[in-house]
Amino acid sequence: MNRFDNPFHDLWITEILDPNGFVKMFSPCVASHAEALFGTGNVVVRGRQGSGKSMLLGLLDTRTRVAYARSREGYPAPDNYRGFLAAGINLTRDNARIVTSRLSERPEEQRRDWAASTFADYVNYLLVKDLLDNVAYLAAEQKKDGALQQELSVHWSESNVQHFVDSIVAADAWYGFLEKCTTFDDIVKQVADRLSRYRRFFNFSTDELDHDIEKSKTDIGEPAAVVADCLRQAGIIPKGALVFLRIDQHEELYELEKSSGYHGVFRQVINRALALRDSRVSYRVGTRHYAWNEQIAVWGSGAHLEDMRDYTIVDIDQMLKRHENASLGFSFGDFAEDVFRRRLNVYGFELEDSYPKGLLAEVFGKTLLPSERAQLYAGDRAPLLDIPDDWAPEWKAALEQLWFEDPLDAKLGEAWLRQREQQRKLVHKNPELATSRPWRDRPYWKKERNEAALIQIAGDANEALVWSGERHIVDLSGWNILAFMSLCRAIWAAWLRDTSDDELRTTHLPKIDSRAQIVGIYEASRAWCDKLKEGADGDNRTKFITALGSWFSQRIRRDKALSNPGHNGISLLQEEFEVHNFITDLIRNCRDNGDLIESAHTTKIPDANPRIKWYLNPLLCPCFRIPHIRTKEPIYTTTDELLKVFDGGTIGVNDEESDDLDNPQARLF
Repeated sequence: MNRFDNPFHDLWITEILDPNGFVKMFSPCVASHAEALFGTGNVVVRGRQGSGKSMLLGLLDTRTRVAYARSREGYPAPDNYRGFLAAGINLTRDNARIVTSRLSERPEEQRRDWAASTFADYVNYLLVKDLLDNVAYLAAEQKKDGALQQELSVHWSESNVQHFVDSIVAADAWYGFLEKCTTFDDIVKQVADRLSRYRRFFNFSTDELDHDIEKSKTDIGEPAAVVADCLRQAGIIPKGALVFLRIDQHEELYELEKSSGYHGVFRQVINRALALRDSRVSYRVGTRHYAWNEQIAVWGSGAHLEDMRDYTIVDIDQMLKRHENASLGFSFGDFAEDVFRRRLNVYGFELEDSYPKGLLAEVFGKTLLPSERAQLYAGDRAPLLDIPDDWAPEWKAALEQLWFEDPLDAKLGEAWLRQREQQRKLVHKNPELATSRPWRDRPYWKKERNEAALIQIAGDANEALVWSGERHIVDLSGWNILAFMSLCRAIWAAWLRDTSDDELRTTHLPKIDSRAQIVGIYEASRAWCDKLKEGADGDNRTKFITALGSWFSQRIRRDKALSNPGHNGISLLQEEFEVHNFITDLIRNCRDNGDLIESAHTTKIPDANPRIKWYLNPLLCPCFRIPHIRTKEPIYTTTDELLKVFDGGTIGVNDEESDDLDNPQARLF
């Protein structure tokens, strides 16, 4: 190895891979649970940044499929779901936002309609161009070695192609724009020329958009559907072949609408294509949560799309999320392990076929037990316990002695004695009980409080929190593969900085010590905090998440009785959250950008009113020195209280709050 061998240096390499590299790098874990992607009907692939949406959609690409056919890797789709041809656009790479560059030249009353019709036509021709390129490419590749012939046989005979050309030219969809074309190449050139003339106009290379384009703008979705149908009717592809049209980076339209001031226009156009439910083609849309808004109407009708009727959702975040019921979904850890192995393989690391505890554990080791981390924080310090003067001296002596044996157990003992039930029974004043360890008989009570107790011990010792090992790295990733790779990159970089050239030369597969991992994890967490400013409403999201993180940290540090170890999250009544106001909209924005993780909250309050809870993205937790583990009850709060937190107000923390399940945080009610 050398000092620059960081296999995670380029986090986005998977988006610029050639097809052969894609095959080596792509993990099939998500695809194996996303059969809807390969079936009939429209599909919306939704997820946070870095969840793997583009990779999943890239699996449909014809060049990728040919590479799979020529490799030893099995294509990760059911055998009976492979008879399809796909084309697509990436709204970022194809620079969709360029269509608004000259809107200001139009009369104001015409701008909205002109923007919609121009965007629709531009997207149509991008899709048609890619569809024509893909079928011609596949025909050429099948002549070489029959690649994909069993899944989708292309019959590229002279008569079939001419039949296709004649049908295309005769179709009404083009409004005469292709009427002079007589060959397949003529059509391809004419389509490419139209796109080129659009770009020249948008880039101010011409004064006006050519008249023949203005008078022949097409209806969204119709041109590509006509091409698909003509391919079937001409016998070039089988009559039963599906045609998928990919639209990736759909969230670019949300940003375009914000910057141009035309709210909803461009997403409404895409919605219209989906609302047609055209049997000739199916759409595959890749988007982020905040950009897929059910309230966005269909252009020209005012109606709204219907889930499960107009489209099916594949939610990658939900798929990867570790549910409270572990039988649901599948393991993100398995996904991370596979991605990790593939990265190292591609970068030339010599790997064994298997490792007893997995490759992640081989490189990063095992996460330290809570008691082991407590020992690191305590070191050889005198007991960092806060024992009141009115406690029995025997209890003070017993806990201080226990500190030198097991500082975490001593801290939990102190917390146990501080809790309301023990205080009511005056256990802390009873010297005869000082030799007992009643909290040890409550394993779940201890487990729920381990992380909060460790936060307090580390804080009192003025020590950095220890985050290291396979379990921490996977958990801090928050079910997001970009977060996982960000952690790997930062840890690997910290290890490279701390390792001599001589050691690097003799290292084939590193075993990274906890010191480098601690540094790397903090760096990754800090970088993730800095990313809060990106995306929609970045300033307010940053302020809110920072305020929440500080609030959680203060509550956990001050809760000496550890009565509320779950106060690293918040809970609102569902009916309160459904009311749109500044705070609830901000929470939605944070959720959709991945800053907050949302789930239903099964309340312990007798009224049983539905609630929703949120926790910070786990990768933000090291930055704020709060536990990443969700346990017990979150803070039962209100939008009024959260507004005070956002505004920097001080919210009191009552050390005597009870964790009594019959009435959590009764102060709010």
